[in-house]
Formats: sequence, structure tokens, C-alpha cells
Amino acid sequence: MDSADVCRTLSISKRTLQTWRNTGKIAYSMLGGKVYYHQSDVEALVQSGMKRR
Repeated sequence: MDSADVCRTLSISKRTLQTWRNTGKIAYSMLGGKVYYHQSDVEALVQSGMKRR
């Protein structure tokens, strides 16, 4: 998933997602300067009881 997909799925802003990357709340990979996330990591956040907006 790319950043836009994650933001849409979790109903969060790009800035919030960046903060989560910086603090280690969500794992990510970079490929060619673009940030990607494993769908399972995003689903784990949802399952852990993360509050959605």
C-alpha cells in the first residue's frame, strides 16, 4: 500500500502518517523514493484498537 492508500484506509492525514513512521508506530519500506506499507501492518493497527477519526 502507498501512503495515500493508508491515509484513506485509516482516515488520517499524511502528516499523522509521517509522525507514525518517525516514531516507529508503523513499519514502512522505501522504493525509489516512494514509501510503501504492508497491508498486514495496517490491518494490525486497526485490530489493535487504534481509534479511527
